[in-house]
Amino acid sequence: MILEVSTHGCRVGRRGRLVRVTLNGEVLSEVPVSKLSEVIVSGRVSFSSEAVQLLAENGVPVLFMCGWRPVALLHGFFMHGTVLTRREQMAAYDDERGVHLAKGFVRGGLVNKAQLLRYFAASRGRSDGELAGALEAAASEIFGVACEVERVEGGSVDDVRFEVMGLEAEGTRVYYEALRLLLPEGVGFERRERRPPRDPVNAALSYGYTMLNGRCLSAIAACGLEPYAGFLHADRSGKPSLMLDLSEEFRQPAVDRAVVSLFSKGALGREDFGFEEGRVVLGGKGKEVLLRALNERFRGEVRVDGGSAPLENVIFRQARMIARYLLGKAPKYEPYVFTWH
Repeated sequence: MILEVSTHGCRVGRRGRLVRVTLNGEVLSEVPVSKLSEVIVSGRVSFSSEAVQLLAENGVPVLFMCGWRPVALLHGFFMHGTVLTRREQMAAYDDERGVHLAKGFVRGGLVNKAQLLRYFAASRGRSDGELAGALEAAASEIFGVACEVERVEGGSVDDVRFEVMGLEAEGTRVYYEALRLLLPEGVGFERRERRPPRDPVNAALSYGYTMLNGRCLSAIAACGLEPYAGFLHADRSGKPSLMLDLSEEFRQPAVDRAVVSLFSKGALGREDFGFEEGRVVLGGKGKEVLLRALNERFRGEVRVDGGSAPLENVIFRQARMIARYLLGKAPKYEPYVFTWH
């Protein structure tokens, strides 16, 4: 599970094998370290050295956030392999490996957008055939865009980025137009708005993507890759580009699926959000509901390689596949594709 600590003044300490969160001496929560997959800190929080040692020894990373942006990752001494992984990662930016990865991330993200729409079409088809038909049509259009990505050619990432990102934007536009059909009118969702989120759905999506980014950042670090040297997202100081690249494959199965389900079932509504200075913020009760749903998605079993595994394990699997491909240990990189039957 993810332990999220956001209340200013909290202290994270240790009691035996338990991670304890207190505020002004009052115990807010105690969680066995064996049940934790990650700790996310988004407020002014202090840590005891005993808690840091317990988390590090058990491989539980601590991600520090500022707003929606990760600013630091605290983890134990992961097995980073050799420096060769990062050298190959840097070299790949200027050859066909970088092009292959950039196209793979976009293709994976687009296919999973289409797959999620088909998932909702299948689940809503019996009660609303018109909605199911609209979702299927949008999914087919997005699949078509994903096929066009494979036809893009170029010798380096810089040669293909503009065209590939243009196709990604086209498919994303179709996706969010279809996603809007699944959401109650009262939540005010019109389009994806990131900074700042101006409606409850966008606020929930941004919060969920923050949780996902933390998982991707941890996986990339564990595999000895450089999180700030991506292939699809352009380099910029302070921008963890490879983390954003990897998260493209998992936004729909990990976050969008949970958010749409919560709003469509009434588990989240406008009353769970606040409005501050032109932006929408997730309230305490709503945050608990969303965090619980995200934990279920990350820990839930998904189909992969003819079997099944927790989604959080698949994220690490994909990071390892990036490293293996860069080192020449795998002939290609295959993005994760969400399936449910």
